[in-house]
Amino acid sequence: MSSFLKLMMKKKELIPLVSFLSLATGGALTMCVYSLMTKSDVTINKTGNPTPWENIDTHQPQKVGAHR
Repeated sequence: MSSFLKLMMKKKELIPLVSFLSLATGGALTMCVYSLMTKSDVTINKTGNPTPWENIDTHQPQKVGAHR
């Protein structure tokens, strides 16, 4: 880990690149976990419920942002 920090101090132009890539990766992982935990149409176990789209509540909005 210290060699990584030494490289960052030696080549300061890599700091914004590494920062933005870390932020984007963290956001992508967070969205994947959020979708797996809260969305009814995203499933991991297909043998337990092979057709999850049939159990979606039509009165509950399914979009993250709805524009009218």
